Amino acid sequence: MKKTALLTCLLGLLGALPASAAELKDVFGKAVPIGQGRPTLVLYANKGTREELRQKASQFIYDVRDKKPIVVIHVDLRDVPGLFKGMARGEIRKSRDESLDAMKDLYRQKGEAPPPELESSLYLVADSKGEPHEAMGLEKGFDHVFAQVLGTSGQELARGAFSSAARQLSQAMTAAPTFASRQR
Repeated sequence: MKKTALLTCLLGLLGALPASAAELKDVFGKAVPIGQGRPTLVLYANKGTREELRQKASQFIYDVRDKKPIVVIHVDLRDVPGLFKGMARGEIRKSRDESLDAMKDLYRQKGEAPPPELESSLYLVADSKGEPHEAMGLEKGFDHVFAQVLGTSGQELARGAFSSAARQLSQAMTAAPTFASRQR
């Protein structure tokens, strides 16, 4: 009887816990591996920040390539009418392929082969209600990409407007311990 009551209490507590980052899914239904031994760059974007993201993200990711970061792009769909959200998700899927091609081209321009983990390092998440954006203080229709750097176990190391805080974000990313150094 005591074991049943204890089990019931534990299950109740687990149900009350917020969904963890490990349960986050991208637009392809794949789990996003935040806090699993690699640092993470989380970018908060919307349709109005697309060009800024295209211009700045590839070079930033290339500059911190030795850390092999996971890159998660939360796309805010709050300003997309409900009827068009499915179409927007399709566009997000296409933009993932375009982003990977751009990253591969950047590596080749620099005389390097694209790393094998590149394709398994980029996750695009369509946020219909914008909850992650609201949690960062971003109102519907925000003007600039916002970024967050998470350490190897998912703890926040830095955050700020992507363009203006790039140096701080890069320093936080490069200061994050690597998975191999944690196992020693």
